[in-house]
Amino acid sequence: MDTAQVQHRRLIVYVPGLAEKPDAAAGLFARLQREPGYGTDETLYWQFPDPIRRFSRGTMTNRCRDLADRIDAYWTGPRKTPEIVLIGHSVGGLMHRYAYLQALRGINGHRLPWADAVSRIVLLAAPNRGVDLGRLPWWQQYPVRTAAVLLRMFTVLELVCGAPFITNLRILWLREIAELGDRAPMVVQVSGKKDKTVVQEDSRDLETLPTGVQKVVPGATHADIISLEPGLSEDYPGQRFEILRASIIEPLRSSNPEAIPADEAAKTSVVFALHGIRSGNGEWPSELETKLLDADKNVLVVTPSYGRLSAYDFALPFTRRRNLRWFADTYSYHLARHPGIPFHFVGHSNGTYLFGQSLKQIPALEFQNVFLAGSVLPRDFDWIRCADDGQIGSLVNICASEDKPVGWLCSGLRAFRMRDVGVGGFTGFDSVPPGTRQVRHIEGGHGAALVTERLSTVVDYVRTGVADGESLIVKPGKGFDLMSRVAPRLAWVGVAVLAGLSWVVLSMLGVLLGAAVVAGLLALVYTALKVA
Repeated sequence: MDTAQVQHRRLIVYVPGLAEKPDAAAGLFARLQREPGYGTDETLYWQFPDPIRRFSRGTMTNRCRDLADRIDAYWTGPRKTPEIVLIGHSVGGLMHRYAYLQALRGINGHRLPWADAVSRIVLLAAPNRGVDLGRLPWWQQYPVRTAAVLLRMFTVLELVCGAPFITNLRILWLREIAELGDRAPMVVQVSGKKDKTVVQEDSRDLETLPTGVQKVVPGATHADIISLEPGLSEDYPGQRFEILRASIIEPLRSSNPEAIPADEAAKTSVVFALHGIRSGNGEWPSELETKLLDADKNVLVVTPSYGRLSAYDFALPFTRRRNLRWFADTYSYHLARHPGIPFHFVGHSNGTYLFGQSLKQIPALEFQNVFLAGSVLPRDFDWIRCADDGQIGSLVNICASEDKPVGWLCSGLRAFRMRDVGVGGFTGFDSVPPGTRQVRHIEGGHGAALVTERLSTVVDYVRTGVADGESLIVKPGKGFDLMSRVAPRLAWVGVAVLAGLSWVVLSMLGVLLGAAVVAGLLALVYTALKVA
């Protein structure tokens, strides 16, 4: 597919899609080679030999870095052309995007000079927002959602909407490529009109750039968008090739994305208000939104909801973590619509968990003013690293004196080596950046920091970054504090008691009747935790 001659003007690097058949793009490149200036005497064609497949392993970050390094190795000696064009189908497009960023900014390795030679990046049906599981048939959704959590060794599962890799890529793209301005390579997203996997909104973060272009191939699906075989749907013979040719060769004018509503476009800041367990966005987030808009009509208040989460759901790592991708996707969606304006965060309980874990998984995530109430994050959470990396600006952490979900439940969960939750919202965090305000403690329970009469203080902090002092600081009761300290031991005592009772029941009543009683006992415990 290539020769090595000094007069080559450009290098075209192609990365296939996930389920693409071998040589599926051969027809496209054979036709392209007949175009003036694109014959093999002037243009090198190289297909990356190690694309992502269904059962590929390794992280997307490492595989993209491998692509970046191998382009650099290929682009040497007589192959060092003054121009590089990157073309990727589906997942191959995502690989090209991140490999280019890695080469451009030296992410996960050295900066590579070939990035300066890239003139165009052509994305053929690339799922730039990730794979939206909601678009899969209903009978596929649950198995894929489960696999995305449990089978993390497969590379393809990093491509789900809101996955750390996808979100980090989108955020970095908006920031780094936008910084290049008109010096950025032209980025052409080519979509199939009949593509059920990728829709136009998925590529908003590309179109907001000054060099972004959107092209549509009528009749094309996600799989056959690269195919020029006879019999495929076209409005006239040769239409597919003309659109693909224009996307790869011809000068194009950037296309503007569909305009967002004027009142939304006028916003100057974005505030995320994320609720905790046993609540929803119809409670304090709605009140906070009203007060913020009363103070400033140009603030966009985002009050997303993942539904009610019981104590039982929170206690299980699987259900506790299942909304992380949802939160990341929500953030990147709004960032794509509002690049360049500050984002702030107000979170309670499990909302602080989603926030903190997202900061750990997605280095590009950034918020300015952060307000935490009833936080369930561990007390040794590394807020200093977050501040040093620019992920947070200022931080306020409010602890309540009778916060049972944090002081007791989170403390008890630590007994089972659950290190992603803890009592930072009750004891305070051990290490915080300069200027952080930690209040230990206000009087009340889990939701005391976000009662109606306190929301004005939250509004003032979010808008100014200045936290007012507390007029009334109290100490937790000695009994409450003691219970928090011994909760890990009591958790194991509870497990031992439950196991002992089960053994006694089975011994006295026999296997069948005893098993029925034990099942009833477990169902009672389950119901209590579900209601709690």
